[in-house]
Amino acid sequence: MGICGQYGYFDLQNPCIRESWSALLPAAFVFVLCFTYLPIPSSAKRYLGVVRSPFESFLTLHEAEALGGAPEDREHLEAEGVGPNALEDPGFVPLWRTIVFYFVGVFECFCWTAYGAYKIYNEGAFVWRDIFPFLVAISWLYISIRPMVQVAATPPFDLFTLCLILLATSILQVGGFVFDRAIFDVPLPTISFLLAQIGNLLVISVLLIMIVKMPLAVPSSRVNKEDIVSQALSLYLTTL
Repeated sequence: MGICGQYGYFDLQNPCIRESWSALLPAAFVFVLCFTYLPIPSSAKRYLGVVRSPFESFLTLHEAEALGGAPEDREHLEAEGVGPNALEDPGFVPLWRTIVFYFVGVFECFCWTAYGAYKIYNEGAFVWRDIFPFLVAISWLYISIRPMVQVAATPPFDLFTLCLILLATSILQVGGFVFDRAIFDVPLPTISFLLAQIGNLLVISVLLIMIVKMPLAVPSSRVNKEDIVSQALSLYLTTL
């Protein structure tokens, strides 16, 4: 017998199955991410390097900027002892983005923890089902800690993937309420619970928009950002 009784793992018409997927998927992804931070033996690093090498950049952005400049500029940089890796990187990261991720993650973690405690206190009959909110809270705890531990000006793809998973599971939950109402004539949840689920969906969407609007790369201070826009526009016009 599974967590949700006789229902199969892909019987998404059952609310328990939908809730289990909504909790287990993001939590499993967070556990995998945490596992990658563990120290790896030197023997295993050699094999991981072979697998990872095709996905690594041959040249970093700043190395390409140094090599792509005019010859007299490169000679001037070499005369000053400035190599390709020593180009000045502004490294500016907006503080407000980190603050938003932190407070939203902490707030969501607190809400899901409180909801889990409420379920255990009022139900308590199905222990496995009652821990689902705590698994979701772990996912939001990772979202709140990750931008503070590794500050980056470019999109954190682990957070982007995690927010995509949370978005899909949130849509599954809200869509399940509508499906049950339309097909099986099951009453909708309470207004407070339904508003909480919709609010959770909107919060995840806002975080995803914030990540998508982050630049994929940050040029060095030697590059005029207006030239990037003009060159990109001219390249686009030549392709038309």
